[in-house]
Amino acid sequence: MNFIISTIRTLFRHRWLILIGTALFTLFVIYYTRHMQGGYDVKATLYTGVASGYNLESDKRTDWATVQNSMDNLISIMQAESTLKRVCLRLFARVLIQGNPDKENNGITAASYNYTYNHLKNSPNGNEILKLIDKSSEDKTVSNLESYMRPHRDNYIYGLFYYNHPFYSHNTLKNIKVQRRLTSDLLDISYSSGDPGIVYNTVSILMDEFVEEYRRIRYGETDKVIKYFEEELKRIGKKLNTEEEDLTKYNVEKRIINYIDETKEIAAISKEYELREQDALFAFNSTKSMLDELEKHMDSNAKQVVKNMEFVDKLREASSITGKISEAEAMTDTKKQDSQSLESDKKRLAEVKQELNDLTSSYIGHKYTKEGASRINIIDQWLEQTLLYEKAKAELKIVQDARRELNERYVFFAPVGTTIKQKERMINFTERNYLTVLQSYNEALLRKKNLEMTSATLKVLNEPTYPISSNSTNRKQIVIAACVGSFLIIVALLLLIEMLDRTLRDASRTKRVTGYKVIGAVPSLTLSRYGGLTKTYVQSSVRELTNSLLRFLTNRKSPGVFIINLFSTSEDSGEEVIGNLICGYMQSRMLNTKFITYKEDFNTNSTQYLLAKSITDFYTPQGEDILIVAYPPLSESNIPTALLQDANANILVAPADRGWKTIDKQLCEQLMLQMGKTEVPFRICLTNASREAAEDFTGQLPPHTLLRRIGYRLSQLSLTEKIKFNLRRKAKEAEDEDDDE
Repeated sequence: MNFIISTIRTLFRHRWLILIGTALFTLFVIYYTRHMQGGYDVKATLYTGVASGYNLESDKRTDWATVQNSMDNLISIMQAESTLKRVCLRLFARVLIQGNPDKENNGITAASYNYTYNHLKNSPNGNEILKLIDKSSEDKTVSNLESYMRPHRDNYIYGLFYYNHPFYSHNTLKNIKVQRRLTSDLLDISYSSGDPGIVYNTVSILMDEFVEEYRRIRYGETDKVIKYFEEELKRIGKKLNTEEEDLTKYNVEKRIINYIDETKEIAAISKEYELREQDALFAFNSTKSMLDELEKHMDSNAKQVVKNMEFVDKLREASSITGKISEAEAMTDTKKQDSQSLESDKKRLAEVKQELNDLTSSYIGHKYTKEGASRINIIDQWLEQTLLYEKAKAELKIVQDARRELNERYVFFAPVGTTIKQKERMINFTERNYLTVLQSYNEALLRKKNLEMTSATLKVLNEPTYPISSNSTNRKQIVIAACVGSFLIIVALLLLIEMLDRTLRDASRTKRVTGYKVIGAVPSLTLSRYGGLTKTYVQSSVRELTNSLLRFLTNRKSPGVFIINLFSTSEDSGEEVIGNLICGYMQSRMLNTKFITYKEDFNTNSTQYLLAKSITDFYTPQGEDILIVAYPPLSESNIPTALLQDANANILVAPADRGWKTIDKQLCEQLMLQMGKTEVPFRICLTNASREAAEDFTGQLPPHTLLRRIGYRLSQLSLTEKIKFNLRRKAKEAEDEDDDE
């Protein structure tokens, strides 16, 4: 509670410093914000179509996480450094190309043009950069500026974006706000600046650059993928064509039309020829056996017929024709001779058979053999079997030749089939690879088309409009904040000083700093700020101090007098002045009082003083009732313990405007050890005190004006005390002041 009261008193004591300091700082802010203008706001709305737009890649269900991610991507692209850098360059180029130093032109004010032009002209490379400005083309100018831009601190264009330029810097452009409107497809873009042309063109350029940047980012990835797939399709397609042509060429070289059907046909023919071979071999063996049996039953005449040359020639001709017919009949339809040739051969064979029958008939002498068998039948049977034998022999030869040919074809087709299958597998693998790449290519084209649709939905719903009037400034808020801030800062500094300061100043702080009670506070007689009231303040303070000291004068000490000891911790503390004032006031009260001091009445370096057991050892009383003794400072000379204990009161005189140092604390601690447990009171008397410090002991000091009385009650926290204004008292105080003068 004491600390709170002390704090309030401190603030009240420095009220003029707080008020004047706050007022000066507020006036300073008012002066420097006199030209403050309100900013110009430009807003635009962009429709994205992310949530409700048609999408080729997704189904009917909406993935809100994907939608939110897409909206975040759009906002990030719009606020990206690369996008803002292009906005900076295009805005800079547009101002220099379309601006006019005398009037507003195409939404660009003369002020913004002059500021931009002068800023560029006064730069080290201003003339060089001005040559890059192409008045006929904004795009070409932007391209020139991009080529000129280098990441170096001395590069003007680089510094234009990365330093703190009020129009074109990244720190300024990043204040562009982009927000999604609730859960819709709309993005709200807002920007504020002190120049209407700059803010309008900035938002307008941002809309165009954002769409281009979005297309550049999205299409850049998709176009690269599409280009990759196109190259892969060309490469794989070329490889597939090469492999197919190689297979075709191989089939032509090997005379393969359809390997599977041909092999099936060969297998069927092989089976057929195998059966024919068995039949031919059976017929051949049968006829041969029959001929051998018939030749056993033939007589000499019959055998002569067989050996006849003409018969042999006819038989040979018949055998040849039979083999020819058998060969023709054994061939497939594609290898058969004309039917007319075959019929002629059969006709000739019949004729030869008839001729052979005639020859056999002419040579037969006997009709029957010894065994009774007819010779005519034996010859006919032999002839018939001979012809069948020749036919079976010819057919067997033909079938065996065909089997050998088929075996050669098997040898031919076996490696061809393996090679064809290998080539077909390669073609199949390449084809599947081609189809996979083609599918990915189609998906990439679909994604590109979807991106084209998405980009097409990026439309500026509300175009940025040129601002006509500026917003109201926040100058009032700034002034209020400056006033409140300065007030709080000053108060905080004063409170900080109050907590750390160890200057004694008044009774409460002295008690808190030193730990000892204060008996009184006396202003300095040399103070001039109180005018003629200084003497009145001193008299009131001395009167209150003396009355407090008289309460301690209850028992006379060893020489039969009341003793009051005055001392200090350092020089010029004012103990002599206090002693004279107390002595004078007591004498005015008819008290037999005497004030003695170490400089005039006794020697502090004498043995009598240093070893004194009583004051009578170095001073002889002269019948006074009260003796006030001023001792030397504790820092220069020690006070004997007996003198401290043989006193009615020990008063430490300390200036109120002096700090309580460590040496003061140590000296007082040693002094308290000397005093021990004696009942002699130890108090501090403040000198050079302020009027407020003295009023803690005397009450309110004059003048008793209304403001002074209100201020005093506030300093004492008498918040609800009724204030009365007494005109008579005021007149009396005025007369007292005149008498004092």
